[in-house]
Amino acid sequence: MVNIVIVATANYLWGAAVTVRSALETCSSNLNVYVISIDLSLDDKRQLVSSWQTSNLGSIKFFDFDLDQLSGFRTTLLVKSKSPYARFFIPEYLDGVSRCIYLDTDLIVCSDLMSLHNLDLQGKSSACVIDGGIATPEQQQRLRDKLKLSNPARYFNSGVIVMDLDAWRLREIQSKALTIAQEQHDLLDQMDQDALNMVLADDWLTLDPKWNTSKGKADPGFSDGIIHFLGKVKPWHADYSANFKDQWFAILDRTAFAGQRPAKLLGIAAAYQKFARSIPTFEMVRGKLRRLMRSA
Repeated sequence: MVNIVIVATANYLWGAAVTVRSALETCSSNLNVYVISIDLSLDDKRQLVSSWQTSNLGSIKFFDFDLDQLSGFRTTLLVKSKSPYARFFIPEYLDGVSRCIYLDTDLIVCSDLMSLHNLDLQGKSSACVIDGGIATPEQQQRLRDKLKLSNPARYFNSGVIVMDLDAWRLREIQSKALTIAQEQHDLLDQMDQDALNMVLADDWLTLDPKWNTSKGKADPGFSDGIIHFLGKVKPWHADYSANFKDQWFAILDRTAFAGQRPAKLLGIAAAYQKFARSIPTFEMVRGKLRRLMRSA
């Protein structure tokens, strides 16, 4: 039995449907689905449940999460929502579960997750893929100076995490991550991902890159591993034009959202959508000013 966990929001509803459906269709065993729900309506939940009806579906459990408890946490232009921090609470919500696989909701799972479930973690609490965006000297310097990582080449992407939940509880990873996210708010350019890298440090096993491969780096025929749709523009956005769009919608058409497509935006509407993604929130502006004042 494989346990997967997602954090689902209304803005990523189609993404949640596709991520889990693809995991179910490629898994050789029964699969339990745990959903940390941020702002899903009852109808949203019903549609997701309908989307995941496969012969190997185990149980589905929803946990409603209140974002107000993250009021002091940082957001960025890439991810304006604080919802990613909800993954810190997985050990608490999955009480009694020893191992799970956390998945972002902008993925296509192309391989059997049973191999990750059975992975020997060699005493580590987690297993992840090294982030593909840390190769530049500037990024490496940020990881040394801000996050105090002794080996900046070992910085993982948090979109796929194999979690030994017993170890997370024993080592109090949840509380440590929450403390860092609050107390070192201004350091976290990558939000929850930075905080988890600081807490886990050497407490994670490196996975084969295939288990979290960016859409831009995956070959067109990619079929072994997990495709990650990194970036602001996702397949369910009208202006998405990158790789694997057809594959993503083929899976969507096997869910409760079959046949649905994003409304095409033309002219001013399309321009506004792109502009809106670049507008910081008031909280971001306030944080930027605070950081500038401190540096001055």
